[in-house]
Amino acid sequence: MPKLLPVISLHTGNFSNFLLGYGGTCVELDTPEWFDYLRKNKSFSVELNGKRFTACKKTSINGFAYWNLKGWDGTVNHHIYIGKSDQVTTEKIQQAAMAMLYRCNPDSKVSPNS
Repeated sequence: MPKLLPVISLHTGNFSNFLLGYGGTCVELDTPEWFDYLRKNKSFSVELNGKRFTACKKTSINGFAYWNLKGWDGTVNHHIYIGKSDQVTTEKIQQAAMAMLYRCNPDSKVSPNS
């Protein structure tokens, strides 16, 4: 059975500020606990309007850790840079998720700047 990733549920106009995980784990974003989670873990999910994307920690060739949001449009894997671990805030996650929703659903009425 695949590991269930903790998820941040976003809905247009109603953004959650919590990461919810297996076993009742709940971490408020933009807190010391959130940045500790990012330091210790490699992934989480972001759900927006029924679409689920995966945020993954990567290491640059310069050796610093950064986060990407991954999404699939049916033919292409898309990657959007979120930021270094200390920059992964609610606002950055919202912006990346909206942009990813637009990339994976180009016919939708959601624009990346709304």
